[in-house]
Amino acid sequence: METMPSHNILIVEDDQEQRALILQIVSTPNRCVDIAADGTAAINCINRKPYDLVLLDLGLPHVSGMEVLAHMKSYANSTPVIIITGSRDVKVAVEAMKRGAYDYLTKPFGADEITLAVKRALEFQVLRNSVKLVERLREHLMDEECIVGTSSVWLAVLDKARQYAQSDSLVYIEGETGSGKEVIAKYIHRCSARRDEPFVVIDCGVIPDPLIEAELFGYKKGAFTGADSAKEGLVELANGGTLFLDEIGHIDLRFQQKLLKFVETKSFRRIGDTQERIVDVRIIAATNKDLTKESEAGRFRSDLWYRLNVMKLYVPSLRERADDIPLLAEHFLKKSRHYRNVKVLAPEALEALQQYSWPGNVRELQSIIERAIVISSSDEVIRLSDLEIEPLRYSSFGESLDRSVSLMSLREAEQRHIVQVLTTVNWNISRAAKILKIGRTTLYDKMETYLIRPPAP
Repeated sequence: METMPSHNILIVEDDQEQRALILQIVSTPNRCVDIAADGTAAINCINRKPYDLVLLDLGLPHVSGMEVLAHMKSYANSTPVIIITGSRDVKVAVEAMKRGAYDYLTKPFGADEITLAVKRALEFQVLRNSVKLVERLREHLMDEECIVGTSSVWLAVLDKARQYAQSDSLVYIEGETGSGKEVIAKYIHRCSARRDEPFVVIDCGVIPDPLIEAELFGYKKGAFTGADSAKEGLVELANGGTLFLDEIGHIDLRFQQKLLKFVETKSFRRIGDTQERIVDVRIIAATNKDLTKESEAGRFRSDLWYRLNVMKLYVPSLRERADDIPLLAEHFLKKSRHYRNVKVLAPEALEALQQYSWPGNVRELQSIIERAIVISSSDEVIRLSDLEIEPLRYSSFGESLDRSVSLMSLREAEQRHIVQVLTTVNWNISRAAKILKIGRTTLYDKMETYLIRPPAP
């Protein structure tokens, strides 16, 4: 049976001997390799055919390698490009990487060196395509969830998000846990010029401090025990797209200096590596913490906070957009059509939802609706008893209560709910965090805030 090519590779090299050597090294039965002897021929090839990898010599006659790279980035931005240069001036290669190249090789190079570089670039492309596929599936499953709501405060957020999407500047999103910070970050990405590129999320609140650098920046083979092969970081998978740093307020102080450098320069080094790498990513950061207070308390670097606070966006809690509760509830009910008949809310159930305090915000509303769908005894109607809402956590949105008293009742409601969940799971932090749909670190922070301690043995 004939082996079908799985990768299309383009070699752009004006030196015939070098071109033949590279062709011999990279050619395998499952690769279709084209060659171009100058920049004009390279651009023609790129216009005619999609490639998984381009090996590009910078020292081309007439149309330079940099010009070919610029065309590549505008025409096929997602294709990795390995720069080949005869100059040992690292500045030339670094400049090419600033303009979007994936890696570089300097002449003379050995067969092993180019084989490894090609292998890494193709593996990166496979991962990148996988991320895109997952994002397309995820976007489909979201079913336009991010635009559900017609309240004035929610429409104002969406309007500002669309404005911010026109820029490549960093966006900082503030809001309570479960209010929809990731949804808004995704919305900004969808409205931006990067919409067809990856949207990569890293939840800084659930990744242990020693591992976050490896997750973000990757590592070199042999960098530490267990690093049997090199690993690209999430910043590389996000190249060309958007990197969403959720719960950035939980990042350890020791790592914040490296993060600051990355935010400012988009450059980084994998753990154990000396090579400086550069990516083109749009950064969106979010947290449920007050970073001004965290900075004043010395728990968050003030210089990093100042750098993050470029374009600020506040996502309102569900309490602040109570008019959207019927629409959101209906949306989550309709999503149930994939596995159950669509149900409707009884009037008393909808009224209870509108009076509820929502410490868990939209995420909690989704969980309550999903649970009610499962336990409801009726095939068509969800009743108040199906919601399993604790009366003590109701709040009267229509009443004019003193703000301090209202906030205190909400804090008390959240505190009691956390204690109830912890007690139910015998104070197992991991299980409690999963039920509450928050990270372990966030749960620890709330326990510290509310002075929640396990009962004495």
